[in-house]
Amino acid sequence: MQYWKAHYKDALHDADIVIMNAEDTAEPLSFTLDGIRFQGSSYADFHLSDETQYDAAKEKFCLLKWGGHYTKYHITTPYSYDLQRYALTLEIPVNIYRKRDGAFVLGTIRLAYQYTEHDEAHHQPIYLCDDTRVYRDEAKVSDFSLLVDGLRYESSRKSLFFEVALHHICTQIKEDYLLKCCFTCQYSDYSPYGSDDYGTMLCYRRYKEDCLKVNNKEEYFRYLEERDYDARQETYLCGQYSPRCQAAGYRGFVDGVGDLQKEGEKDEQTGNL
Repeated sequence: MQYWKAHYKDALHDADIVIMNAEDTAEPLSFTLDGIRFQGSSYADFHLSDETQYDAAKEKFCLLKWGGHYTKYHITTPYSYDLQRYALTLEIPVNIYRKRDGAFVLGTIRLAYQYTEHDEAHHQPIYLCDDTRVYRDEAKVSDFSLLVDGLRYESSRKSLFFEVALHHICTQIKEDYLLKCCFTCQYSDYSPYGSDDYGTMLCYRRYKEDCLKVNNKEEYFRYLEERDYDARQETYLCGQYSPRCQAAGYRGFVDGVGDLQKEGEKDEQTGNL
């Protein structure tokens, strides 16, 4: 279990909170505020955890209710109650390798975003509530940065998607630091079919030799498509971490990682790369 520091703000709240990260569950992130619990698979998709709290929650929070009866398809789905119209700033702890002295230091990914009312001129997936179309709020990211050794590296690509924003940060720090997590590991990749904003890394550490054969999409389908995998968050770190310095995988190198030597394969648990 990890605990992330965060600050939550909406029309009725302005408070420091703690986001709990269970990591190995389908919806690992959760927090409780004003007696109401929210959870989600990502840091930007929180929804009401207990539907029996809906009447109390709607008096305190802005919620998007969707689901229910779809007459056209003759189906009924459970209702969902998504948290909307709020701002969140959170801090995600990460492990950093400092190249100048080989030391391991702690860093922080700082992410800030706000959900605002949907502009109907913008396209978005269709959501229905009992055959009536409803609209999700739109997210605006104001900060995606890495803090380490008193320095701040900010991504110019303001996105909720780690695949986009974190890659740009890795490019900036490549001469001085290595971010040590699934995102920069040799044995993890994103799905060629697409990914969510966070928590969609596919870990193939049980098939290391096959991972080292993959340098493009065609080779991914040839060697890894039929393999089972562990779903991991980008910031997860295990004892089998190896920097992405031998094969590009499906998504290519993460800038700065490919410069490391094979010595980087040493066991993480020993305190070495």
